[in-house]
Amino acid sequence: MRFELTPKLNNIIKFTSLGLGISLVSACNDSSNHPVPPHAETSTATFSVTDAPVDAVDGVKLTFNRLELKHADGDIIKLNFSEPVVIPNLLNLTGNIATPIISDATIPAGNYQWIRLFIEGGYPDSTVSPKLGNEADLFIPGQQNTSNVEQSLLLNSGFIAPTGGEAAFTIDFVLRKALTKPANADYYLLRPALRLVNDAEVGTIAGTVDSTVIASNACSDLSGHSVYLYEGDINSANQRPEDFYDPSIAADQANAETEAEVGDTSDLARPISSAEITQNDSGAYIFKIGFVEATAAGYSVALTCQSAFDEPDSDDDINFTNAIPVDVDAGQTSNVRFSVAPNPPSN
Repeated sequence: MRFELTPKLNNIIKFTSLGLGISLVSACNDSSNHPVPPHAETSTATFSVTDAPVDAVDGVKLTFNRLELKHADGDIIKLNFSEPVVIPNLLNLTGNIATPIISDATIPAGNYQWIRLFIEGGYPDSTVSPKLGNEADLFIPGQQNTSNVEQSLLLNSGFIAPTGGEAAFTIDFVLRKALTKPANADYYLLRPALRLVNDAEVGTIAGTVDSTVIASNACSDLSGHSVYLYEGDINSANQRPEDFYDPSIAADQANAETEAEVGDTSDLARPISSAEITQNDSGAYIFKIGFVEATAAGYSVALTCQSAFDEPDSDDDINFTNAIPVDVDAGQTSNVRFSVAPNPPSN
């Protein structure tokens, strides 16, 4: 989709595309709609979404109605959709697959500090389809309690919009950490577990898993065969791979005022993304982690066959293989092979 610039009116720059209109309030110093003089230098930006998968659900529908971008000079740039952007199933956007929610939007050039994603919560706009049970409402925390207060997801990552240039960014929803279901509730919550990457600076980690690993005692009777991604060479850092865990979720659900106590976690590595292990038409077991930002520090990957038991509100005791270090180059695919199974689960 490409947006065509139309005449400016009341400091609002309007864009149109096939069936989707986006209006940009040139800038403001707070979250209000008070316009300020437009920036002289502009950039063209595209924002897409992708997903790191999660077990136990078959579908996650999201409806976006606008974005806000925080410019380093203090301005908040509002991208208001004339029509909501609907992602029918976020779970279809895995590996290297992403879909734009804004394409070729003209924004002020420069450094940005954060992004807010405004999502319409609840049926029929945003829902979860569990593997077992009926379709349920999906809310950003706070939406389940009131319909009068607008809620958003904050992605607290900076980016640069080049002067006179184009840039494309992808927002990765890390659903294994973001998606939770409060105890005794009939709805799900979507928390701000997000990654932002510059598409020009990312590569892919892809690999295979030996059939002997899948057939081993550690994997044959369990569900949730996944590969987790960690920042850096965690072996060199004397860290061991661990599950997704956010102690603030446990604190929220307990109505606590402070985060849960977790003790010393210096020897633990927490993942930043994951990929499901699937079987291709040839019978091989494969996985793919897309949109991995190239960095000199590198990454590590580890395999578990217990990801179905990984709940973000608890520090779960699940087993992993030894981590495998991997380097990622922009525009390239790094290949990894898992030939050793994790330890069998303890009884």
